[in-house]
Amino acid sequence: MQKRQSKYTLYFVLLLSLSIHAQVINIENKRFLNDTNGFIGRSDINFNITQNTQQVLTLGINLHAQYQHNKHRILMISDLAFIKAANQNFVNNGYEHLRYSYKVANRITWETFVQAQYNIVLKLDKRYLAGMGPRFKIIKQPHFRVYAATLYMYEFQSQDNETIIQYNHRLSSYLSFNFNFNKFDFSSTTFYQPLLSNFNNYRIATDNNIDISISNHFNFRVGFNLLYDTNQPPGIPDVVYIIKNGLSFKF
Repeated sequence: MQKRQSKYTLYFVLLLSLSIHAQVINIENKRFLNDTNGFIGRSDINFNITQNTQQVLTLGINLHAQYQHNKHRILMISDLAFIKAANQNFVNNGYEHLRYSYKVANRITWETFVQAQYNIVLKLDKRYLAGMGPRFKIIKQPHFRVYAATLYMYEFQSQDNETIIQYNHRLSSYLSFNFNFNKFDFSSTTFYQPLLSNFNNYRIATDNNIDISISNHFNFRVGFNLLYDTNQPPGIPDVVYIIKNGLSFKF
């Protein structure tokens, strides 16, 4: 009975983790839909300790901020997720992202970004990215938005305890849309990231989220994230996915 209770507790903790993510980071759902000058920010924090037949430790921290001045915009994100039961890591990942955007025309924005990330469970020791390219505004209505982008991305990554080292040139294309009405918001972004030298080596990722506003500062969020990677390290499946839900606080 205690073992079953411990197992259910772990499943419950996994379900409530706020900031678990796969190896392709979706920045689209981190953007603030705000065109006025100034600073805006948001934080998600989740920390739990459960002790019965074993100790389960859960930590999730997401901090991101955006500053805009006329045609210039800077987006900064820091994300950390950790779930450990006894001596086993179920989740251990994080990333830092910095992006600069310049509005070239009404429907075209030029973007430049750098990113550092790791995901120990998926054998990603570290990955450093730098890229740039245009982002296109296809539809922008009060309650419905569609964007697309095709960016060049340079990638350095170390996998499987540094037994796999790669220096890659990739294309990073995505299609993103957002629908919101009253207190309901749905966003979806799908990425395609092939190697420029070998299009048979690619990643496809989709990230989908539903936000329901509870108050001026609190949202309830449900999300689904899926990654298909044709070149995962030994022991890691080609397809990984995440289902998550939790509360977020906006400031």
